[in-house]
Amino acid sequence: MKNSIYSSLIAVLLLCFCSNNANAQEKKDSTIYNFMSLESPPMYPGGMQKFYQFIGENLRYPADALVNNIQGSVLISFVVEVDGTLNDMKVDRKLGYGTDEEALKVLKSSKRWNPGMQNGKPVRVKYNIPIKFAKPNYSLNAVTPQTVKISGENTGEDVVYNFISLENPPQYNGGLQKFYTFINENIKYPEEAVKNKIQGNVLLSFVVEKDGKLSNINVDRKVGYGTDEEAKRVVSLSEKWKPGLINGKAVRVKYNIPIKFALKTTPIND
Repeated sequence: MKNSIYSSLIAVLLLCFCSNNANAQEKKDSTIYNFMSLESPPMYPGGMQKFYQFIGENLRYPADALVNNIQGSVLISFVVEVDGTLNDMKVDRKLGYGTDEEALKVLKSSKRWNPGMQNGKPVRVKYNIPIKFAKPNYSLNAVTPQTVKISGENTGEDVVYNFISLENPPQYNGGLQKFYTFINENIKYPEEAVKNKIQGNVLLSFVVEKDGKLSNINVDRKVGYGTDEEAKRVVSLSEKWKPGLINGKAVRVKYNIPIKFALKTTPIND
């Protein structure tokens, strides 16, 4: 009888222990990472070039947007789950006239992605992506699928591609985690910013040249009090990156990255 009671008690304790472990694991797995902070970010099967091809083949220019001469980019964020499905899709920057709804509709029809990996395990990752609407060269009555332009901007010197449009984007040696380690080891919190208790993200953009050097380092969103200059200074010290590739050839690529200044804790990446 005693053995039966002890066995039941052990079974209950084991059940509670396993349940608590499962809950802890579930809580741990619910963490959402920023795709730029992972060495192995999520990827559409075949790469981003294939993803934009899928968008171009399925996106329809809303008639209301055509009539009102609406052009521009809809900025969408979503979460790539551990099984590769897309979830929590939101329009972060609207364009209107039916374009926002159309961008979401097409994205919802996407196949599963290859999930992001952290320490060899799939994790939930937040991803941001622009979907561009550019007026086609045909009559307003011909509402057919519109190819999304992905080639980026022409500087007059050479085409500069957007890093999220490439199957093989530029990469810091060792991945972005290593890049942020380099930033942490070299950045100095400006005295003026410390004195005024200034914190926040400096958003930088730069071009990774064909030889891997960084050029055109600009501050796209300022925090001030010396933080903007310090962010530019540290990034300019970076070693050469591995350049972005299209069809096996190196291309110039524009990259955007946040540099975080926090007084109490010192991690630089989100």
